[in-house]
Amino acid sequence: MRRPARLLPLGARQAEGRAEARLRQAWPFVVGPALAGSTRLLRVERNILVMGCWDLSRIAPLREAAAAVWPETRERIRRSLGITLMGLQIVPCDPPDAGAAPAPRDPDPLRGALLLLEQRHRERAARGLEPE
Repeated sequence: MRRPARLLPLGARQAEGRAEARLRQAWPFVVGPALAGSTRLLRVERNILVMGCWDLSRIAPLREAAAAVWPETRERIRRSLGITLMGLQIVPCDPPDAGAAPAPRDPDPLRGALLLLEQRHRERAARGLEPE
């Protein structure tokens, strides 16, 4: 039986899209370099981070490890990206297309994360939420 569609406030999908874009950009920072090569962000849906893993043998251990560190990870995402998530779901997914050009990777992922944090700080300061 299908659940009825839930009404969402105007702009909720846009907010989810912006959150997803920030997470996608900072994915190696969020999951760490060891997992960034075998996982990807699938979507953010109703404040749930849906992460895909194409290495099926790693899904069960990933779920266990994620459950153990989820509070710390959620707090790190909230502090660094300003995104409040309520849960994490790990599902099997297809690997990225081999024919597709890989996204250009910054040789220093920490620099990319710091740039994201600086941009977020400037946005909050512009809205008057943080002192300069």
